[in-house]
Amino acid sequence: MSKSISNKGKGKNNKKKPTKDPILLGFPDGSIESDQDTDPFSTKIGGVPVWLQSDFAPPSEYLKCGICKQAMYLLFQGYVPLPNSIYHRVIYVWACNRRLCMRKEGSFSVVRSHLVDPEYLAAHRRKEEEKRKKEEQKLEQQKLAAQPFGGAGFQLGDLWGSSNTPSFSAAASNAITATSSTTTTKDEKPTSTTTDTLTTSLENMTLNTKTFIPSSSSNDNNKDSDVPIVNFPGEYLWITEEDLNNYDAMGIDMERYQQYIDLQNTLLEAPDEMMEEDGSTWGGESYEKQQLPRGVDKQFKRFAERVQLQPSQCVRYQWGGIPLLYHQLQQHQQEPSLGGHCSQCGSPRVFELQLMPNILSLLPTSDYASAQLEDNNKKNANSWDIGMEFGTVLVFVCENDCHSVDIEQPYYIKEHVLVQYELD
Repeated sequence: MSKSISNKGKGKNNKKKPTKDPILLGFPDGSIESDQDTDPFSTKIGGVPVWLQSDFAPPSEYLKCGICKQAMYLLFQGYVPLPNSIYHRVIYVWACNRRLCMRKEGSFSVVRSHLVDPEYLAAHRRKEEEKRKKEEQKLEQQKLAAQPFGGAGFQLGDLWGSSNTPSFSAAASNAITATSSTTTTKDEKPTSTTTDTLTTSLENMTLNTKTFIPSSSSNDNNKDSDVPIVNFPGEYLWITEEDLNNYDAMGIDMERYQQYIDLQNTLLEAPDEMMEEDGSTWGGESYEKQQLPRGVDKQFKRFAERVQLQPSQCVRYQWGGIPLLYHQLQQHQQEPSLGGHCSQCGSPRVFELQLMPNILSLLPTSDYASAQLEDNNKKNANSWDIGMEFGTVLVFVCENDCHSVDIEQPYYIKEHVLVQYELD
């Protein structure tokens, strides 16, 4: 069972350079027993949120709907460590299960979470210490080289071999001996006991994976009243690369489809100064009209064709890649960075993953929404008109994966979510 959607693992030799290819897909891989839903390193849909550090939860408002202020349901939790990072990393996606809140800003929430990896932190600090030693040695050598006669004290008596003053050769010899005794060798450990103690304690730190319900006493950020954990049954996700080899068998013209994808990518990446009001662009001095398909049905057709190859997919993952749009972008969304900029460091946000509509067929959203209705409303309730809805949920995150608190402190930050629905 593959639980890490990035397939990079935590081992030192498993971290690789980021790449836009391949696209990784998450498929249902078996239900999670409620008493087993305690692993922060799992990738799943539904279930309860499991924090990287069990006694440190995100601010309670992150888990509440921005419209009705009620507790939201966890849609997705993914363990997605980035290469060359010292942090464990998890993405959480929540949604409100009330139809009246859908299509309104605040009914979905995305949170990025960090917890320092003790092994990587220790290795990082060892490298920094080695670098510091080498710089100190180089600086010392430069100082010695800049002084007359290699740093030895020079007096006129040296020229005549005065018995009251050490000879030049003796002074130089003493300087070399003194330098040798104070220079730290390459194999010696850092002399800072504070660093050694901190590194040792971090290396011995273990994660308590017991599920923690947010509480106002869990950390300084949680000052609101408790938010109850409401959850659907959990389902593990199996991660594999997207397979595009079935187009011919399905009668799809891959060449024309790829042309469409290329045009769509060009539109998404076009800078503001090249974008016209009708979605066309200026390429150099020549005007280029983007021949993107017009109309919702044509755009959705491309989405459906891509998904039809592997229809049970629940998640598409491609950090820094291009999302598969459910319908053509609205005019106000045609920007260089769909995700805007990070609220902490100001860096552009990049696409990381998207949730697919098959999730709604696996999680009992309608049943749970119906159970919350009053008895007199349940009889007339239509399962298609209650609970959550979406065509796709696009997640955008800080390009720098910033961590704006102390390195050892767990970290939560809200990221940007763009939800595409059926168009009326």
